[in-house]
Amino acid sequence: MAVKKKVKKKVKRKVSKKKTVRKKITRKSPVKKRKVSRRQKVRPRQRLPIVLRNIIIFAVLFILSLVLYSATMGNAYSDIFYFLSIIFGFILLAFIIVLFVVLILRLARR
Repeated sequence: MAVKKKVKKKVKRKVSKKKTVRKKITRKSPVKKRKVSRRQKVRPRQRLPIVLRNIIIFAVLFILSLVLYSATMGNAYSDIFYFLSIIFGFILLAFIIVLFVVLILRLARR
């Protein structure tokens, strides 16, 4: 007769990984959050000087480009100054419209 020996089976145990606890890094002084600067609203009294300054700047640029357009002899320079005078003229016209709007709003507020 054959005798059966009791053989112990090797049981593989699941080893759980140890969780490492990370320590929070603390600073000695508290961190101050920077305030993000938002666009400041322009007060109605400040709008008129801004518009007038821009009108003066673009009027000077428009007149300067017209003078340089008429003074240049070269074809390429003449075209560039003509194109610049058209652009500055349209921007000047836009600021004149803005000036009228600001004046109308100022009169309507009173």
